[in-house]
Amino acid sequence: MDNETKITYYGQSLFVIESQSSIKIGIDPYNKFTRPNLPSLVADIVLITHNHPDHANISLFKDGPTVIKGPGITNVKGIDIEGISTYHDNLRGFLRGKNLIFKFEVDGIVFAHLGDLGQKPADEVINKLLNVNVLMIPVGGTFTINYKKAYEIINDFNPKVVIPMHYREKDSKVKILDNLDNFLNLVKDYKMMDHTVSIKKDNLPVNTEVWVLKSS
Repeated sequence: MDNETKITYYGQSLFVIESQSSIKIGIDPYNKFTRPNLPSLVADIVLITHNHPDHANISLFKDGPTVIKGPGITNVKGIDIEGISTYHDNLRGFLRGKNLIFKFEVDGIVFAHLGDLGQKPADEVINKLLNVNVLMIPVGGTFTINYKKAYEIINDFNPKVVIPMHYREKDSKVKILDNLDNFLNLVKDYKMMDHTVSIKKDNLPVNTEVWVLKSS
């Protein structure tokens, strides 16, 4: 048993969170049309924010994880995972349908993954997320909120750690997303991190920090 919680980023919107007791939560696995190299992963729980192929390739995870892809609270292995309904566009889902925000607590740290959020969340959703410590937020625009809207939302939530996601990288096959530069120029102060970071509740930043994780 380790005494730290691990966050690993694989690009696009794919993360694996590993608890101190080695419970692994995977989020939004992509397919071969998203990035050229697909990782082979293991998780106890897999969260799907919406059923688009770049977020719902469950076969990336081996050994039959528990899959959650609906709203409401589900308890798996002692972890309460809440799916919160939002929209994938700014027209109440008319263009791209619904999207789930997933909120869960691991080792006393509250995480939120915003999926392919397409508009600023309603006040009742924001109120549910005010205690979030680690926020995973899309910044690439086109299919999601853009970097300016992401910055506004970060200021609404005031999390301890912000991890940008869903942007164009050098090996991304989805070329119409913005790269990370516009977002980083806006926030100005950020930290470049490794592929995996280890955190503890007691060591979280006092003020909001933006962490850019390597995707491989």
